[in-house]
Amino acid sequence: MKDKYYIDSLPYEIELTARICHENARKSLESITDEISIDEFSVLDTLIAKPNLSQADLARIILKGKAHTGRFLMSLEDKGFIERHVEERDGKLIKVSVVTQEGLKLYTEIVNNMKPSIKRFLEVMSEDEIQQIIDGLRRFRNSIEKVSKIVFE
Repeated sequence: MKDKYYIDSLPYEIELTARICHENARKSLESITDEISIDEFSVLDTLIAKPNLSQADLARIILKGKAHTGRFLMSLEDKGFIERHVEERDGKLIKVSVVTQEGLKLYTEIVNNMKPSIKRFLEVMSEDEIQQIIDGLRRFRNSIEKVSKIVFE
């Protein structure tokens, strides 16, 4: 393989694609609601997909530091979209987050309003093609995390 510039590399293409996807999602969300940010939506989505996460577990999943994750959680809690309570796990007390009915209502509204955009993407790529890309990106990310020992805490 010949020498490449960084701008010709896979990591750079992924970075550009991630930035475009993030900006597209942010704009789509802003056209639906001004109640939460795209990062708060990601937290809400994660808590719905994986209920009762601790702040540390959530931070690892969304690849943000615990401090950033804490700010998102406090904001969502202040807005009434999540509740946090203390729970015992393996003899330790930890604070877990649970989506409220109000949070679930907002989430459902957002997802329903995003369906037309998602449908347009599926006209360009099939669900199978999208799943293949997701699987490949997960393998790529996991290999980078192992080699680089990158951990978000």
